[in-house]
Amino acid sequence: MSALSDLQQHLTRYWALPYHDDEALDAKLKDVQAWQRARIQRTHSELFEQPKNKPMANYFLTQLYGGDEFKLLAKQLERILPKAKKLEKLAKESVLQTGTMAVQAAILAIELDMHLAQWLMEQDLAVNEENMLAAYRAVDEADERRLQINNLKDVCYRTDKYLNSFMLRKAFSFAKSTAYNRGYQPLYDFIDAGFTAMKPLKSVSDFIEPFCKRELQIIDQVHQADSNNNVEVFAVS
Repeated sequence: MSALSDLQQHLTRYWALPYHDDEALDAKLKDVQAWQRARIQRTHSELFEQPKNKPMANYFLTQLYGGDEFKLLAKQLERILPKAKKLEKLAKESVLQTGTMAVQAAILAIELDMHLAQWLMEQDLAVNEENMLAAYRAVDEADERRLQINNLKDVCYRTDKYLNSFMLRKAFSFAKSTAYNRGYQPLYDFIDAGFTAMKPLKSVSDFIEPFCKRELQIIDQVHQADSNNNVEVFAVS
């Protein structure tokens, strides 16, 4: 199956999520996503505030963990995909696969947060640390959260691999004007955003390894039965 076929499947799954047709759930999901972004920024403030890491941090929070921005991208991709087969001739299949994996990672993050939002709505609870901890434990998707983090790591390493390949980088750069002229700008820009975010990094591992280590620690802490209702589990010293 081609990268674009995979992308179509992921988008079909995305548009089937119930929050698109439920204003209350959509609002609650936005609250959950805002809380998640604030929590991630707080947890990784030291890492994110290093000048060389700021573009990558912004990429995570807007592209891979975006709300309305991702919905706009999904709408654009849905519109161009039926005529986008020629795009596979403009960019390497491996690069398109990486872009597709990034879209999949973003969708999984949205889906998991939507499950938290659904539980909070059912319990008529506001979005705060205490209630988010209860939601995480009630929904109990620790394995899915670990998969989400590992998918992000995979996307970053694959993007870094192509960024450091002179031939692939040049081929992708040369395809820009053609991609724009043929209406494939959204997908091109989404992939290119990952390249741009990683350019300042001496090594992507210096960013992604500590990020993923902390996130996995938090997942473990949140789901530890003996941690009671202590919201300190959302922090990692």
